[in-house]
Amino acid sequence: MTDVEVIMSEFSLSGNYRVQSRREAEPSKLIGDWFPAVEGLLDADTVNHALRAHPFWSRTTNVELRPALVTGRSGKFATEPDILYKRDFFLPDPGTMSMPVDIVDVRKSRKNWAARAACTRNLLADGTYERLTERLDDLDVVIANEYYLHEAGHFLGYDVLTKYQDGYFAPGGKTAWPLVYLEELRADLQAFGFGARLLPAAQAARILLYNVSLRFGVHREGIATRGVAPYGIVPFLLFCILRELRFVSVALMNDRWVIRLANLDEFAIVRVMRACAEHAESELTIPELATTDVIERALTAAKYVRRRLADTDAIDDYARVMESPSTSELTEHEQS
Repeated sequence: MTDVEVIMSEFSLSGNYRVQSRREAEPSKLIGDWFPAVEGLLDADTVNHALRAHPFWSRTTNVELRPALVTGRSGKFATEPDILYKRDFFLPDPGTMSMPVDIVDVRKSRKNWAARAACTRNLLADGTYERLTERLDDLDVVIANEYYLHEAGHFLGYDVLTKYQDGYFAPGGKTAWPLVYLEELRADLQAFGFGARLLPAAQAARILLYNVSLRFGVHREGIATRGVAPYGIVPFLLFCILRELRFVSVALMNDRWVIRLANLDEFAIVRVMRACAEHAESELTIPELATTDVIERALTAAKYVRRRLADTDAIDDYARVMESPSTSELTEHEQS
């Protein structure tokens, strides 16, 4: 990052961009302002200090990320649903500004949050969504912080960048999506651990509440509106862990199946966050570090996924609440 880019609060990017899941790039523009340094907002230096102090830091990676308030977007920045824009996939036009870091499009994320409100609300027990939104009053900061922590979660142990370099996600030459989904879960769970360390309890608890609402809400929205699962099995894997920790359960209320959250007390939530991080370390990160063979590492992860997919009770509970979207969800989504 140049001195000019550090000083300037605004940015204007013009060039060719593609998203990670696509090979095709197209002319794209992104205009906006860097998110201001407000109370409660993490930054890369703070997160990287915690990352380097972690016993499972890979020692080769750091978080290079900034949240932004985007005022204009075109091309892939506008047409793709991604809210994280990767500098590695952006080629600036000659003589124009390069993308200095990965960028989190906070406003797009907030807009998406509002658009799926009906799906998220109907997924939860009566009144739960309203209590969640009260807790997530400073949603922009929560969105930015969750992304900082999620990226740090990717960089523990056998980190995500090395996995891509090793061909870990495509052991047979073709993408093995369960491995991709499990890596996203691993990042989420380890992010909870970082959040519990770096943020006061009330702010840390928001990270879990936001993540749960995001993962479950996006899945429900995808099923309700397009018959697809945008996050694949990531929400299910998260559901399994939170169900084991007794933080979520499924209940029949007013003739509909809903997810109930056991406790919204901030200190109880932080304990769940720490337990999630410990689960990721013991079940995923440490086993991956026990060998240097890429195939063995992939097989270890595949066994974890297979074990979850063999849990018929969890599958039944999950299907009850996720697979039957209501007419009101479809109508409200269309109106938004």
